[in-house]
Amino acid sequence: MQRKRVTLGQVAQVAGVSRATVSLVVRKSPLVAEQTRERVEQVMAELDYVRDIGAARLRNNSSRTVGVIVPNLVNSFFTEFLAGVEQVMGEEDRVVLLANSQDDLHRQREILQRFRGHGVDGVILCPAEGTSADLPAQLHSWGLPVVQSLREVGQGSTDYAGADYVEGVRLAVQHLVHLGRRRITFLSVAAKTSAREERLIGFARAIAETCAEDGGIVETDLSWEGSANSAAAVLALDNRPDAVLCFNDILAAGLMLGLRDAGVEPGRDLAVVGLDDLPLAKLTYPPLTSVAMNPAGIGAAAARLLARRLADADAPVERSIIAPRLIVRDSSAINVN
Repeated sequence: MQRKRVTLGQVAQVAGVSRATVSLVVRKSPLVAEQTRERVEQVMAELDYVRDIGAARLRNNSSRTVGVIVPNLVNSFFTEFLAGVEQVMGEEDRVVLLANSQDDLHRQREILQRFRGHGVDGVILCPAEGTSADLPAQLHSWGLPVVQSLREVGQGSTDYAGADYVEGVRLAVQHLVHLGRRRITFLSVAAKTSAREERLIGFARAIAETCAEDGGIVETDLSWEGSANSAAAVLALDNRPDAVLCFNDILAAGLMLGLRDAGVEPGRDLAVVGLDDLPLAKLTYPPLTSVAMNPAGIGAAAARLLARRLADADAPVERSIIAPRLIVRDSSAINVN
């Protein structure tokens, strides 16, 4: 037999407070004194009180859910990104629904329709490759607030949270040049997105600023196998580079594996630098020099932008860009001067 749900009134009676006070505690209102909050929360735990989200949705015309769409789950960047989103949305008393578009436009459309069917209040979107610049306008016509993150289409049409990859690439190239590395190749994913474009802009600018030699661009798939196989393409370049800057840490880790298999020692024979500074960077051999981009911070920023948009649909469009930090480890740090 299904157990009857504990009500706000029952919690209020046991806690010795009004039903309105319990409601404020449930909604994490700052208007409740700390001692009262602790007593009410203790009673809720003892009675196994669970908030009736369905009833709240009917009262407030809100599902208290938001959708997050990422392009892949190969990269643990998105795990940390989601942690940042969930932390902020938890404080907002919202549930996060995660979906992986697999960088496929058809799948992305299906996910957005499912999110609409579930009545999500808004979406944090990392657009799939090839997403039309018209999508933000379409979502607006649906009445679905959206914040783009890490990738962007229709620049300036929605709130956006991301990292400053132009500056991050500049830091990496300056570091390599300071160590005496002159011919620098960029190892990129093949997917044509704003994330790739921003990195390539940063690479071209940094090469020009430092007077280093552009060692060209090598493309590969975002996979362990593809990144390891990219070593052969790098080593086959007419003018072999003495350093490789990678689109992210996944490509950098795979590249170093492929280099070692080819008898080339990363950090000694060829400097390697990644972007993102995931936990993986400390575990590679040698440990990977990388530019920290703070994915949890970006996720939290995206969530705050969405919470702001849900509170004020007419607020001006806002951008939140996280500054990068260079983290030096053994994959680049041997000075060749």
